[in-house]
Amino acid sequence: MLLYDLTSSYVEGAAARNPMMQRGYSRDHRPDCKQLVIALVVNVEGFPLSYATFDGNRADVTSLEAVVRMVERKYGRARRVWVFDRGIISEENLQMLRQHQGQYLVGTPRSKLKQFERELLTEGWRQVRQDVEVKLVSAPAGEETYILCRSTARQEKEKAIRSRFSQRMEKALSALEKRVAEGKLRDRNNVERQLGAIQARHPQVADLYQLEVVAPQTQLQLRWELRPQRRAWQQAREGAYLLRTNLPPTDPEQLWKSYIQLTEAEAAFRALKSELAVRPIFHQLI
Repeated sequence: MLLYDLTSSYVEGAAARNPMMQRGYSRDHRPDCKQLVIALVVNVEGFPLSYATFDGNRADVTSLEAVVRMVERKYGRARRVWVFDRGIISEENLQMLRQHQGQYLVGTPRSKLKQFERELLTEGWRQVRQDVEVKLVSAPAGEETYILCRSTARQEKEKAIRSRFSQRMEKALSALEKRVAEGKLRDRNNVERQLGAIQARHPQVADLYQLEVVAPQTQLQLRWELRPQRRAWQQAREGAYLLRTNLPPTDPEQLWKSYIQLTEAEAAFRALKSELAVRPIFHQLI
């Protein structure tokens, strides 16, 4: 079983002679600096097995095939199980692993939870830790297995985030509604632009509200209300996440524990950036 993850390390300076240094998604929250991407493969004990470096603007999802081929060149082909998070998942990557006789246990985008709404709302969960429960769900084609996971700690965190953004959006909508009712905004296009700006500032909860600009007489009106069904679905999915695997559907607890071992790769990155101090990289002329 191999755990795969990526990080980045930025540079201080222009790094004009290093074509790998590019601006891209910065995990260091330094989008103003050029960077390179570091890919790391570790075993389940957290020991590094192999690594690769990529251009700083390399998308995570495009890196997997190069790393798989690199590992096969070093250690030969084998029935390896690859574990990685949802930032690396794509149908093309999973198909590539199957062609290499590989198996996988991966995170899945949150949008896919909607396909398992019924399973998410029904019973049959198995407690694997005090704050975590899991459930096996067979895929329609039968070639894969999905593992529904739900964490109470994660649920409380997401609930607090949703509540905060909802309060902010409702405050902004009420203020705009008041300005329209007082006749301070008479141009419909202007009102709709400001509505769009409010939605853009609160993408986490924008789809929970029904918004409408109407003119029943000569006076514009802004009407908005909560969409109960969407609110209920968002509450149901809070704290939930989905894993996907082509391993035999055996023990959901063991599958969940294997995926959680991905933190071993993250621990290796923490060592790189703290004890080994690989960031930032300083270029000097001596």
